[in-house]
Amino acid sequence: MKLILVRHGNTFAKGDKVVWVGARSDLPLVEKGKEQAQAVGEALKESGITADVIYCGPLKRTVQTAEVALATAGWNGVEMTVSDALREIDYGLWEARSNDDIRADYGDKDIDGWQQQSIWPDGYDWSPDPQTIISSWNAMMTEIEETFGEDATAVIVTSNGILRIVAPQFGIAASEAKVGTGSLCLVDNGVVKIWNAKSLSASE
Repeated sequence: MKLILVRHGNTFAKGDKVVWVGARSDLPLVEKGKEQAQAVGEALKESGITADVIYCGPLKRTVQTAEVALATAGWNGVEMTVSDALREIDYGLWEARSNDDIRADYGDKDIDGWQQQSIWPDGYDWSPDPQTIISSWNAMMTEIEETFGEDATAVIVTSNGILRIVAPQFGIAASEAKVGTGSLCLVDNGVVKIWNAKSLSASE
């Protein structure tokens, strides 16, 4: 199965206070985020790849990114499925707080551990736990394969947090797992061809 993994577009505009947004913060895309979603669609169109299905998380930012990318790619008739397996992490005590707020209250160790090494921080009520995220992801992969076949191509639109957790399954080092807003990854039969890029041209 071929997977094109996409992180949703921006939810903060220039000058906005940037805070941690997870499962409880259902923000829409800002204008820059819509432009990023269009750029994802252009990258999909230019790649020559056609997906069998698009899966996305249930929050506005992932649904909107998927919708704009699908329309821009011109993939008429491609099915879009909203999946709870792609619901973002609930960041517990860190939700809706800035990096500076978190550092002021809890120090640098745990936030640096997550941001630099994707180390899950204990004691802040994050949920669901990593194993649940991985189990839900694997169940979704099985569902896609059973529905569309082992040679299917699926676009998965989700969040940085989910991608950080599943990246090691594809052999990506934890320190390299971060995916920028509006960026793409290409995994072909379990082999990473592209990670955290703006284009799929390297696959040509």
